[in-house]
Amino acid sequence: MVALTDDERRTLKELIAAGTAPARKLTHARILLKADQGPMGPGWVDERIAEAVEVSQPTVARLPKQYVEQGLEAALNRRAPRRDY
Repeated sequence: MVALTDDERRTLKELIAAGTAPARKLTHARILLKADQGPMGPGWVDERIAEAVEVSQPTVARLPKQYVEQGLEAALNRRAPRRDY
């Protein structure tokens, strides 16, 4: 369950408003804002978020879990490759 703090919500809204971040990061910010179950959040269900943001349901399902386990930065940014080349 995603319950964003006021600071996190403000950060995500500013990120979206600026529009200068990579598209993937902006999409993840939109997903987190719509999935927010906190008192100020809309708390949309996964299917509705996937349709509104035009991403797959597995992406919507995975992102809140990643936010809870690893934090906001991990949910917004790509992880580094794990293998050596």
